Amino acid sequence: MPVINMKKNITQAIILAAGMGVRLKELNRGVPKGFISLGDDKPIIEHSIDVLLDCGIKDIIIVTGFMDEHYENLRSRYPQIRTVRNEKYSETGTMYSLWCARQLFSADFILLESDLIYEIRAIKELLQSPIKNSILISGKTEAGDEVYVGADDDWVKQISKDKKTMSSIVGEFIGVSKLSYDFYLKLIQTAEEGFDSSLLISYDMDCLVTVAEKNHLGFLKIENLLWAEIDDVSQLNKAQKVWENIKNLSA
Repeated sequence: MPVINMKKNITQAIILAAGMGVRLKELNRGVPKGFISLGDDKPIIEHSIDVLLDCGIKDIIIVTGFMDEHYENLRSRYPQIRTVRNEKYSETGTMYSLWCARQLFSADFILLESDLIYEIRAIKELLQSPIKNSILISGKTEAGDEVYVGADDDWVKQISKDKKTMSSIVGEFIGVSKLSYDFYLKLIQTAEEGFDSSLLISYDMDCLVTVAEKNHLGFLKIENLLWAEIDDVSQLNKAQKVWENIKNLSA
């Protein structure tokens, strides 16, 4: 049975922003992925920060690494931000970055990646969902480099880029999750066991799936959500079109 949580108001978020963005190296002009702009004055991570604050998040932890000074500079404009640096960002995966934040919080939280754009309802509806541990998924995007989610009824069982290995695909993972602190501690335990073999393990396709074998991980599907991830040039071009549509929603 899913774990229902109707009482806690989540006020913390963690943004994973340590990566080097090697597939965008020629276009990001010496800034980390989160500081790509889609045509306005704000980089995409600032749009995420503004959305989180508008949704009641009061404490935002950014795990930095590559060109971390850009994220440090954000703190002068956003007192709600704290940072922690992944000193091994060039040789580790996303789970190691999440592990780096382990001493900075002890509550349920929203987890997201720095290279995303999305409608505000992505965060609003995830916060309102009664499922305690839940990942956000959408319908088909054809964005390229999709991460698929497989589930057994309401229980996430698979997160993978390889559709051929999956038995029941329910949607595409957006890169936004709502996790309890208890679930996070299980992620940390799983990660520390896995670090003996590799520091490159991911938080989603590796650790979330492993912990979900014995602990309920649900999903919230917003079929027609406007969102995009920016990992390479083709995704950047598509993201610019998505961003125009997102802006038109609030025009």
